[in-house]
Amino acid sequence: METIALTRGVPADEALPYARISESLAGALQKNYTVILQYGNIGGYPLLRQFVAEQYKVSPQEILIGNGSLHLQDLFSATVIKPGDTVLVEQPSYDRAIKTFRRRGAKVYGIPLQGDGIDLDLLETELKRQVPAFLYLVPDFQNPTGISTSFEKRQALVALAEKYNFWIIEDVPYRTLRYRGEAIPLLRDIDPKHIVTMSSYSKLISPALRVGYMVAPAELIAKVTRLAEETILSPVLPTQAVVAEFIQRGWLDENVASLKKLYEPRMDAMVNSIRKFLPGVEFTAPEGGFFVSITLPESANYANLLERAQAAKLGLTDGKTFFADNLGDAPVDSSRDRFIRLPFCAITPAQIEEGVSRLASLVK
Repeated sequence: METIALTRGVPADEALPYARISESLAGALQKNYTVILQYGNIGGYPLLRQFVAEQYKVSPQEILIGNGSLHLQDLFSATVIKPGDTVLVEQPSYDRAIKTFRRRGAKVYGIPLQGDGIDLDLLETELKRQVPAFLYLVPDFQNPTGISTSFEKRQALVALAEKYNFWIIEDVPYRTLRYRGEAIPLLRDIDPKHIVTMSSYSKLISPALRVGYMVAPAELIAKVTRLAEETILSPVLPTQAVVAEFIQRGWLDENVASLKKLYEPRMDAMVNSIRKFLPGVEFTAPEGGFFVSITLPESANYANLLERAQAAKLGLTDGKTFFADNLGDAPVDSSRDRFIRLPFCAITPAQIEEGVSRLASLVK
């Protein structure tokens, strides 16, 4: 029996444009090897900074290119978090971000997600109690739930950031991978004053290149850049140059179009399989991204699920890792024990259907 991994949100192997990456590296080195292979340019490869600045209609001084967006989240956290600070996240949220913020000394609290984004009433109640160092959001096709924050809630979040004076990280690595529906404006498009936008090329070209970026006010970028220089001395300019060359040759848009054709049927297969094999189970059908997540009913057989799934050659991730601390004195929500993230991009529709079928048989 084939092992089916419903674990990490990684691109499909067949989606990796290895030939064009090879050509991009060769082309970039031929043009500019003395810059690419040398120390320097701590803010990032100049041409790529320029491309990102043009994309977001800001100056290059408002851009920092880093070794993936998680690296930039860590540097940003180290810059702004002070002892005793709190960080707020969606509940559930990206597990590695939660770990990063805790490692930098913050107490991380989760604000429950609703079908159209974070619960604004609970958020403002918490803001009145204590203003956080920042709020971390994945507003488009959220990791792990697939939920997108509505335009109305984005407007309200920007207004709350202005009212209470705190940063919001909008982490948008999946935003370009919209398979249907209309794009919702970024929070920074509404008002950039308190917004730090982060993203990467991991899902759009290759995760191994480790190229991400941060868009923020120039004075904040300067502070984070100084810490980056003290930490890594010099960025990985060859991979940043690959991305710049890839974009300059017009291949990024072509690659994204190809990814959408590959991934949309897989998203549909996951949604349809959940409805077929797990009728009545709570979930939100996304319009893009990498993930669908479900919350099993309390009546489901979820005890020792990961171990039983492994025996059935089905890989699952521990759902509890996506949950931060509960607000105040609220008891631990038992739904975290019943939460399952289901990535769909790296496996075929047939594998998706078989995987959800096995899952259903385990929880009945």
